[in-house]
Amino acid sequence: MSRALAERGYLVTLIAPESSDDALVRMSTWNAQLGQARRMQRLALALRAALAERADIYHFHDPELIPVGLMLKVLRPSAAIVYDVHEDYPAMMQVKYWIPKPLRPLLAQAASLANTAAGVCLDGIVVADPHVQHDFQHVARHKAIVYYNFPTLSVFAPETPEIPVAQADLVYIGGMSERAGIFVLLDALALLARQGRTPSVRLAGYTDGAVGLAAIHQGIAQRGLRHQVELHGRMPHTQVPAWIRSGCIGLVMLQPIAKFMKNIPTKLFEYWACGLPVIASDLPPMRPFLTEGTNGLRFDPTSAPDLARTIDWLVHHPEKGKMMGQCGQKQVQTAWNNDRQIEGLIDLYGQICRR
Repeated sequence: MSRALAERGYLVTLIAPESSDDALVRMSTWNAQLGQARRMQRLALALRAALAERADIYHFHDPELIPVGLMLKVLRPSAAIVYDVHEDYPAMMQVKYWIPKPLRPLLAQAASLANTAAGVCLDGIVVADPHVQHDFQHVARHKAIVYYNFPTLSVFAPETPEIPVAQADLVYIGGMSERAGIFVLLDALALLARQGRTPSVRLAGYTDGAVGLAAIHQGIAQRGLRHQVELHGRMPHTQVPAWIRSGCIGLVMLQPIAKFMKNIPTKLFEYWACGLPVIASDLPPMRPFLTEGTNGLRFDPTSAPDLARTIDWLVHHPEKGKMMGQCGQKQVQTAWNNDRQIEGLIDLYGQICRR
């Protein structure tokens, strides 16, 4: 988003704990301090950094920064303040492993109230999904737009024209937990192994802390899958395209919990951007994009046997999978990318500034 705006003539300054090496985007001089500060100190520093910029438009992404956005509206009433809602944050509070279960409903309610305050008081709301936009219907109907978490084409452009040699049948990037369907996948692989079929798998991403990582390692070992499952941790976003291209089929195993009944997973489009067919959970947010048999296949997210059958079919029909991957890639290149939707964000900025 920042780069796309800069390419269109906006003077963009990034205020964040981690700086970017993008030559088109200016880094705030406060970023080093933000990176070293404690979590609560960052809010005060972020406010000071924002005020120092004297910008016409402030666009922030973290729900923890809603108090900063509200303060900016008071201290810089002529500036436009835009809140970017990437996720269904109230639903997220219900599944955060590090939040004690008795506190989760209270924090979910607090997140909902914070969203309402932002919708009422700020100038624009940008959401990643139509279902999340509905949450702002009563408080920000005329100042909310959908800006999908589509990939940036330049990031996913292949470095060389040669087609990379796949290192695994299946590849996954993202959260690795029960709610993300990791154990449904392991159960499906175990079912296939009992039939003498052992597709290779590469998994990368974050877990629910050390306990969550240990549970996954244990799940792999107990099912006898160590020889076919390769497990990695987080990786920089710049390495994601190469990781995805190391597989033949992209996986999305999200479970039918409240959050995933609204949010569309970014990885779905990243797989397609790299030319991979997708096997994905049959959940409402993905249905408008994943057409069965055209750019991927869907499965019952709670059924390991259904996932096993779907994997087995696609692994043994590589030409069909190649056609699905090429179809998804064309859809990303022509429609489902950041470059095609940035004008909608610029229009929102213009409407706000004209008020």
